[in-house]
Amino acid sequence: MRTTTRRGFLGLAGLTVLAACSAPPGPKPGAKATAAAMDKLAALVPKYVPRTVLTPDLPGSVPGFGRDGYLSYPPSEKLVDLVTAVPGKGGSYKAMVPTWSPLPSPLGQNSYYDAVNKDLGATIEFNYLDGLTINDKLPTLLAGGDVVDVTTLPGWALTAVPDYARAVDGLFEDLTPYLAGDVAAKYPGLSAIPTLAWQYSVFGGKLKAVPAWPTPQFGWVLFHRKDLWDKLGQGAPKNADDLLAMGKAVTDASKDRWAFSDIFPMMEEIFRAPRKWRKESGALVHRYETPEYAAAVEWMRKAVDAGLVHPNVLSAKSAADDKELFKSGQILVKNDGFSFWAETLIQVGKENPDFWMEPLPVFGADGGKPEYRMNQDPSYTFIKKGTPKEKVEELLAIFDYLSAPFGSREQLLFNNGVEGVHFTRDDKGAPQVTELGPKEIVGSYVWLGGRVDPIFESQAHPDYVRTATTWWNTAATVRHQDPFDGIRVEEPGDFTAAAKPFEDKVVDIIRGRREVSTLQQAITEWKAGGGDAGREFYMKVLTENGRA
Repeated sequence: MRTTTRRGFLGLAGLTVLAACSAPPGPKPGAKATAAAMDKLAALVPKYVPRTVLTPDLPGSVPGFGRDGYLSYPPSEKLVDLVTAVPGKGGSYKAMVPTWSPLPSPLGQNSYYDAVNKDLGATIEFNYLDGLTINDKLPTLLAGGDVVDVTTLPGWALTAVPDYARAVDGLFEDLTPYLAGDVAAKYPGLSAIPTLAWQYSVFGGKLKAVPAWPTPQFGWVLFHRKDLWDKLGQGAPKNADDLLAMGKAVTDASKDRWAFSDIFPMMEEIFRAPRKWRKESGALVHRYETPEYAAAVEWMRKAVDAGLVHPNVLSAKSAADDKELFKSGQILVKNDGFSFWAETLIQVGKENPDFWMEPLPVFGADGGKPEYRMNQDPSYTFIKKGTPKEKVEELLAIFDYLSAPFGSREQLLFNNGVEGVHFTRDDKGAPQVTELGPKEIVGSYVWLGGRVDPIFESQAHPDYVRTATTWWNTAATVRHQDPFDGIRVEEPGDFTAAAKPFEDKVVDIIRGRREVSTLQQAITEWKAGGGDAGREFYMKVLTENGRA
């Protein structure tokens, strides 16, 4: 099986003012800044009607945030055929989705595309947006206004673009007339997507997208090569000092082995820096201003100064693609999206049966609990504005098909491909990718529907499902509590844009190009450049929602 990395591997980058797509002059930063509590948007979204196919072996333990686990894959005779009518009407569409994988064979030379398109009754041709550069390219892409029929964007990338709501309004179709209310009879798959994900898909009072990856996700997970870590005599760190000491113990440049990639995003969480704001004595304090953020910067700088970070990471102009360095054992600890785990086990495990990776156990910088951040906003699948009604309905029927859950024949096809071509089954019935599978299948159709995916990749490794489900549900118990949870915020553009120059300075500090002592001056400049204005706006949001 191939799964899609929901989360990218860059921090904020490439944030420029978004030019208008529907009017000649571009919007000024901060031209539109709004907030809406999710519970006020219920009338605009589909009524939630859950759909269960199989009973999990390992039920999620944290309602709304946990994930179920399946220790085995259902045999063919137990798979449910959920979509009995062909959803498509013969239409042809171009779809743009992000990827962090090598590009597959194109349409016309790809039997996976042929098989899924045949079952859909329509032709979807994919264009791929490089996930490693998405933050650099997205503002220009949206400003140009030349979008394809279907566009899927991660929520974290879209909302990092100043004045993104104006672009969404100008570029994409209003789906409210098609999906508001009880539509379960027509779209049972879409109706099974949780309400919160739909509510996040409302922009400017209109339902503008179908949510992809609707389950709250960990933005980052701190993985380590446990096979090598154990061989080098290291255990589980109990605090940040332990992790630094272990990093020194395992690093040996003469053997091309370094402890870390750039793990600053996860160190922020281990040190308990808030996602964005923290309430203190009735005021809002931004994460940049907290001592926890400063401590994470100092820790990361110590790791760099001690030579514990791979030199390729330090020399990269933006985020280095450190996946291969991790797979080869040149880096032992890196942060990445959760789905990187199964993807890598499936890919590398065939070549190296002893390969094993997993997240470091949950720990806080001082030995207590961390505050792991979960992204509640989903990714968004948009339909181009001006698409005729019959085409919108055809696409929604296709998205409904692609929302089929684990245990269905539809999900097996669009997730794994054709049995005997892209995968075979092992002696336990789990799909095993063939040599052709990774060449033709990357995350594509999976972006166009919304499913509450369990953890089920038993073919990744015999221990994967139980280990992954246990880690996820444990980490969900220490999730960060954000004062703006449940409020959809479209923040002022100047506040969003102020992050880029500040975080560039932090990168320079971490990599040794600036002194750590310059952090406070960078914070002062950030406050003057939009930070304080953002604080005023967010405080107003709290007041209007009774949380001040």
